[in-house]
Amino acid sequence: MCPVFNDELLHNLTGDAEIDNIVVLTNRHTKDLCDRLDASGLTYRPIRESDFDPKGFRGTVRGFTVLIRTNSIGLHGDPSALKCMIEKQIGEMQPCIDVLGAYYCQCGNDSWDVCEWCRSMGYRPAFTYRGDDGYVCQDCVGVAFGSNGRYMDIRARYGNVFYFIPAIANRLEDFASSGAMGFTLENISEDLREQFGIRTDLDIIRWLVRKGGIEYSLKVDTGLTDSAEYDRMFLKRSEELGLNPIRLDEGLVTLDAVDSLYENCKRALRTGLDS
Repeated sequence: MCPVFNDELLHNLTGDAEIDNIVVLTNRHTKDLCDRLDASGLTYRPIRESDFDPKGFRGTVRGFTVLIRTNSIGLHGDPSALKCMIEKQIGEMQPCIDVLGAYYCQCGNDSWDVCEWCRSMGYRPAFTYRGDDGYVCQDCVGVAFGSNGRYMDIRARYGNVFYFIPAIANRLEDFASSGAMGFTLENISEDLREQFGIRTDLDIIRWLVRKGGIEYSLKVDTGLTDSAEYDRMFLKRSEELGLNPIRLDEGLVTLDAVDSLYENCKRALRTGLDS
């Protein structure tokens, strides 16, 4: 999974009373997830990712087990590298899973469908964020709208805006420093830094916002975080980026894609066990 979907994963896990075990492969990207698991009261077992043995894992657990592997938040800065990395990891996980949930979208890879790729490889069933139109969601913002079609309708309605979901608002510096935009502060020459006043990770986003002619920030509230805190952070980030804050009309956000990913995994798991 990508950490941008920590809220969505927690929503899935806290709503499932059938889980016997949660195991987190810990690395430098899992602190936020583990903090949220602790706060939610969910019990989990941490295993260092570097110590994890996919072939021997099955013998260490009994019952319905959710195994979580987390990557950097900014892999989509290089879409082809992201695709290769996720497909490699899926192959590595085959000995220890029955069903795989890929908490990813197309992430810049046109027509990439993890589910179809796994089927073509003869791998275990896999599911990703897919809209009710049958297509894989384009990106993490599109997941909140439930389909690519509705996402395009909203883009037509609101024009050129900076989309904020809670994960982006809360981790904007991480988003910028991770290479999510295809480059980091270290990739910008000193001359360009001086010319455009770029000194921090947030300065990169300010520069891109100005360069793109974006004047407004749009609050997309998934309802999966504290509403008052998210509103405070949304206004803070809008001010930091010099954007005029506007809020999405009621009824345009849905958890359909979020719920269907997890429900499809559970359904495939039951089908496999029954057979």
